[in-house]
Amino acid sequence: MASVNIHCPRCQSAQVYRHGQNPKGRDRFRCRDCLRVFQLTYTYQARKPGMKELITEMAFNGAGVRDTARTLKIGINTVIRTFKKLAPKRITSSPVAHADVALICELDEQWSYVGSKARQHWLWYAYNTKTGGVLAYTFGPRTDQTCRELLALLTPFNIGMLTSDDWGSYGREVPKNKHLTGKIFTQRIERNNLTLRTRIKRLARKTI
Repeated sequence: MASVNIHCPRCQSAQVYRHGQNPKGRDRFRCRDCLRVFQLTYTYQARKPGMKELITEMAFNGAGVRDTARTLKIGINTVIRTFKKLAPKRITSSPVAHADVALICELDEQWSYVGSKARQHWLWYAYNTKTGGVLAYTFGPRTDQTCRELLALLTPFNIGMLTSDDWGSYGREVPKNKHLTGKIFTQRIERNNLTLRTRIKRLARKTI
């Protein structure tokens, strides 16, 4: 009689036992170590192992929600729920510089909306001009309070100079001795804004 070795898809443990059947009569299994309940085969595409990683990978490559749902043959709401469950860090965990090296950061805010243009949202973030990476970011209205939240996220870093455009919140909240204002000082972060709108489908404008 043929036998099949079953391993848990989460922890790869062989301590697995049968755990009843689903409403369609397919056998379910449960892992004794991590308590994961799973099936060997799934009817719905979204339940298959590795599908959530594919959804995230397609988003990184510029695919929209409907594009992803159509390509992977899953529901639109499944794609949206996957994105909502992601919890990215608001501060970079990558080493940005030695403690004794002062950083020069460009600050800017990027406009977008959710559902309709009446529900506006702003992405505020700090861009490291040396490494070309995002140091910290926050979401909120275009107010002084949101600017203060962004500056608070930058306290762990050794910031030597902050540059921005002439939006009033920066002039009021950024220390004067560390602040430079002007479009010439925000060329890199403006270029990154365009890159985000080009590569992330939901940020793309019709004119790009």
